[in-house]
This record gives sequence, structure tokens and C-alpha cells, in this order.
Amino acid sequence: MRFGTMTPAQNITRHFGGDWNGSQGAFPSPGHSKSDRGMTVKDANGGDVVFYSHNGGDWQAVKDECRRLGLLPERQRRPNGEVWRETGRYEYVDADGTVAYRTVRLEKAGERKRFTAQRPDGRGGWVNKLDPNAPRILYRLPDIIAADRASVVYLTEGERKADKLAGWGFVATAIAFGAKGWRDTYAKALADRTVIILPDNDDEGRAFADHASKSINQAGGKAFVLPLPDLPPKGDIIDWAGTPEELRSLADAILHPPVPMLPMLDPGAWQDQPAPARTWALHEWIPTRQATYLTGAGSAGKSLLSQQLATCVALGRSFLGVETRQSVAIYLTCEDDADELHRRQLAICAALNVSARELSGKLHLITLAGGIGNELATFDPQGRMATTEAWATLHATVMQTGAGFVALDNVAHLFAGNENIRNQVAAFCGLLNGLAADADASILFLGHPNKAGDSFSGSTAWENQVRSRLFLDQPRDSNGEALDPDARQLARAKANYARNGETIAFRWHQWAFVNEAELPPRIHAEMAANAQAGADNTIFLACLDERNRQGRAVSESKASRTYAPKEFVAMAESKGIGRGRLEAAMDRLFRTRAIERGVVGRHQGEGKDMIGLRRVPDDLPDDVPMAPSDDVPMTPRSRPKAHTPYLTDKGAGWPPAAPLVEDDLDWGDGL
Repeated sequence: MRFGTMTPAQNITRHFGGDWNGSQGAFPSPGHSKSDRGMTVKDANGGDVVFYSHNGGDWQAVKDECRRLGLLPERQRRPNGEVWRETGRYEYVDADGTVAYRTVRLEKAGERKRFTAQRPDGRGGWVNKLDPNAPRILYRLPDIIAADRASVVYLTEGERKADKLAGWGFVATAIAFGAKGWRDTYAKALADRTVIILPDNDDEGRAFADHASKSINQAGGKAFVLPLPDLPPKGDIIDWAGTPEELRSLADAILHPPVPMLPMLDPGAWQDQPAPARTWALHEWIPTRQATYLTGAGSAGKSLLSQQLATCVALGRSFLGVETRQSVAIYLTCEDDADELHRRQLAICAALNVSARELSGKLHLITLAGGIGNELATFDPQGRMATTEAWATLHATVMQTGAGFVALDNVAHLFAGNENIRNQVAAFCGLLNGLAADADASILFLGHPNKAGDSFSGSTAWENQVRSRLFLDQPRDSNGEALDPDARQLARAKANYARNGETIAFRWHQWAFVNEAELPPRIHAEMAANAQAGADNTIFLACLDERNRQGRAVSESKASRTYAPKEFVAMAESKGIGRGRLEAAMDRLFRTRAIERGVVGRHQGEGKDMIGLRRVPDDLPDDVPMAPSDDVPMTPRSRPKAHTPYLTDKGAGWPPAAPLVEDDLDWGDGL
């Protein structure tokens, strides 16, 4: 639309007493002298004009005045009478103080706000759209550069929000085009800064905060996300009703969170409350919510005991006369395969007189034999522990099955640390105790004694880090000899919650553990007789070894003045068992080819062999002749077969209940 023969910009220039030069006019800004030329105007497409203020004049007021005077047409209205209004211009100034670009904010009722980016045209005007190759900079960048390095920088999604914060006295910045406009290059200006990001209360705002915080942290800054409280949906700092002091308090809380205190119990709250009853998986032997350490000599039967105990817990049956707490049970082994677990379980079920079917869903057997990566935790060179995938799997298995009893066989496969380093053992035991607490379960983990004779391996760390430790062994005499190969005893080697030192005595019978008193009278009597026979055999051999060590040979002949049973009766090694039992022991040992008549030394001064009773050497060839007795000619001896430890009074060998080697079953240390 033209006024006369001049363009709208020319009319405006003339009205305000300005000068026209080329394509634009210049005239005084409101409030300035008539010679001022701080306001410029030029024609734009569509009959509109563009105003520029070069000295702080209010160009918007001048444009509105022109419309009132009729120098410009009224705004073009949409069919519904509404128009897009320009509600803000925001200049982005680089580190040199040069305006690099600006954004123009446009709003219309019922529509989402819009932003238009403009760059200088080099002639005092602006060109829509930014140069795609030009660098992007943060809003209010000079403020960030001028601020102390210790000052916190507040990052928002929009320029108007940053302006509000700056008006409150904060160092504030923003990016062009809101939440979706973040670029990782912005983080360079914040590389050594502490930044608090104030997201809008919507999904886009939270995504912006997450992206920007990661980018700033990767660039070397320290970013914190501070969601403002009590914001309406899609609200932001403009909508927030808080004060600058409240914002500083919120920021201080997120930058300097209080150090949490240890959880404390108030004993006064227990007044008039009964103490909770202690619970046990095995009453007064294995507490719940704790890890218990079971050790024992090789072939003592730790694995069998653990699997049998897990079976009793699963069924709610007593274990060797001791009450159990019924729960789902897990027995995990790293040493025995499924076939071995199968054989052992059927023997246990037979001893308990239950069917294997009754255990479905109650007892879970797990074998990791032959696998690698079974360690539950590893330790770095600084001794710090990290859990493994195997730990996560075990924890999930225990929690999802609801197990209340877990036996882990054994610690050598599950602990990857150094058992002589106390803090590593402590961390591992703490891990197992944590599992016990999480599952409200009892954890029984197995270990071996060390070669020095202690009942636990490694240093005293294991002993010190558990509240309960059990030791499985065979009853032994004063010389450490096990007199009965089937007898066992379980001792409380350490018990913080019960009396120390108590034992449970039981026996190995038909591949399971049983109370001796529960056996039928006939078997009980035979076992007792065989146990005594085995002990007497050991005593006879101890006496024989001592006499041969002294060079004082004994004879098997009653007519001889050195008849062995008669000579042994007076020895301390015979333990007072009497001549009759010594004679029976000698007979058994001859029958089992454990002793023979042979050379036991040399007669001093005579240069001839000393003949007497001796143990049968293990390494003699089959054709070595035995020494003759007075009425038996010398003949090549047959190689003695491996003998049973003792015989019945009928001379028949009682089948050894816990053989170290079995032809068809290799039980080994997996008893």
C-alpha cells in the first residue's frame, strides 16, 4: 500500500524529519535531538517496513505510532481476527562482543509459540535463517565469560527464562530453539563450570536436561538437574512462584547434599516389648540371616552332610535328632555332577524313608561341576571387591525360589580372593550375609582345613568373620587316630548365638548319615563289635610298631617266650585291652594279610637276621618268601589283597561303610 507517490518507509522518514539515503531512511529516536539519526527504516515485502534502533530507542513504539497516524496499515488479520505477535527479540553475542545472530519470538492465542532466527546482513539489517556453517553460541555468553569460575551457571531451555534469572542476579544462559536445540558444542563453554539445569515440567524438558547434563559432564563440567517444585504441567521458571533465595537454597541442597547418617536404633523403643525369638535352620547350630562356615577333613562327608541337611530342611524333618526350620532349600555344588547328586539323593531318601517325589519344588539341586566363572566376586589390585554375573544369578535364584536354606559347596570355587587377606575374606562373608538377610535365609558354605592342622583354611580371617562355624570329623584317640571309620561328629567350633563346643555324634551307614541309636539292634550290635575290633587292630599294630622300633621281635607262637599278645599286655600302647582282645586282633590281622612273620632287623654282634612279626610291606614283590615258623616250611607268599579294616567274630569281613576307594563308585572327598 502506497501513500502518495512515496513508499511507506519514505513517508515515515519524512514525517519524523529524517533523511532518505538509497533504500533506507534515518530519523531521530524518540527522546533524542532533531539531529539524531539513531532509528532507521526500510521497506519490506508485503507493504510492511522494518525498523532498527541503533541507540536504544523503542522501535516497537515508533511502529505502533506510525499505525496510529496512518503511516502504516493495520496488522493483517487472520479470518478469526487473531494475529501473530512479536513478543521478544534475543541477541546472541559472541566472546568478542559481536552479535552473531538473534531469535524473534512470535506468539498467537491457541498456537504454540514460534521462533525465527535472523543473522546480520552486514549493512545494518537482518536476514532470516542462520548460516549453517556459523558456530552456535550460548545465550548471554559474555556474562558467563565475565563471571567468576566458582559461580554457578543456570541453564534453561529459553532466553526469556534466562533473562528472568539474570534479573535475579544469577549467571544464566539458554540455547536457541528450546529443548530440541541442544548441541554438544555448547558444552565447550561450560567445560570447567558448575551448571544447574532447570528443565521444563514435561517430557521434552526432562529429555533436554538429561542430554545436556551428559554432554556437559563429558566435556569436563559438572552438571546437576534441578526440577523445580510445584510447577504446573509444562511449567517452567517463568511460572514458578518461588523466590531467588528459595532457588539458591534448592541449588545448594543439590550441590552439597547432606552426608547421610548411619541408621540408628533407639533402645528406649524396646521398653515393654519382648525380644524377638532367634530363628535357626538347624536349631542352635545354623542361624537364619547369617552365613555359617562348615569345614572338615577330606572324606569326612561335608558334601553328604550338606545335601542331607538340605533335604531335611526341605521336608521339615529333624536332622540327626535336631529340629530344622522347614523351607525351600538349595544345595549347590561345584565339584559333583548330576549323576553323583542322583546317587547320593536316593541314599538319603532311603535313610529318611521318603520318596524323591516328595522333594519336588522343595529341594533344588544345582551342579556347576566343570564350569568356569563360578566365582561370586573378584578383587582388583587395590583389594576392592566387585560382584560377578555368577553372583547376580545366584542372588536371583535364591530370591525367585524363596529358598530359606542355601548350601554352597565349596568356597574354593566361589571365592576368587586371597584367604590370607582379611579384608577380602570379610568382604566375601559380608556378601553372603547380605544374601542371607535379603532372603531371610541361612547360608551354609563349605571349606577345607589347612595343612597346618587348623580346622579352617587360610588365616584366621574365616574364623573371625563368621558368627557360626561347624567342624565335621571322625572321633579320634589321643594320638589323633580315627578308631571307627564310620563314626562322625559335628562340633560347634564357633557359635556366637549358642554354646561352643557341643557335638552331635552319628554314623555313616549305607551311603547316608544316621543316628546310631536309630539303627536296628542287630546292626547296632554288629557295628559296635566291628568298631571295637577296628580299634583293637589299631592298638595291636601300635604295639607291634613300637617293639620292632626297639629291635625286640615278637612271635605269633604261644609257645614262644616272646608271644606277642603276652608281651603287649604290659605296654602302655595296649591301653589295657587285655590279652584276649590282643589275641583276637592278631588273628584278624593275619587273616586280612595285614601282618606276617618276617625279617624285622639284625641281631647285634651275631650278623644274622632277626625274625618276628611285622606289618606286610606294601611294596614287596609277590614272590618274596615269608620267613618260616617253627612248624611251617618256607614258601613263596601270595600278595595280600586290600583288607577290610575289621572283621566280625565269625571272621567274615563287614563291608566298609565309607571306603576310600570303591570299585564302582568314586566317592572321594564328595562324601
